[in-house]
Amino acid sequence: MVGHILWLAGISIAIATPASNTWVLVVAAVSMVLGVVAVTLGLRSYRRKSEIWAAFLWALPVSPVLLSLIVLGVTYL
Repeated sequence: MVGHILWLAGISIAIATPASNTWVLVVAAVSMVLGVVAVTLGLRSYRRKSEIWAAFLWALPVSPVLLSLIVLGVTYL
């Protein structure tokens, strides 16, 4: 939910600027990097037998990463 809201705010600001192609790439790259960080932290939590935090961290980046891929496809295809 938090990732989705932050992604919506970032992509709304990116689309409102004249150089939207550049900002869409920046927002997509940031969401991908944060997604990798969340999954990595989830893996560390899983190894420490903290399944609840692992599940939360693994699910956190799903929506922003999928939405970024969709926006990149719509923008550049």
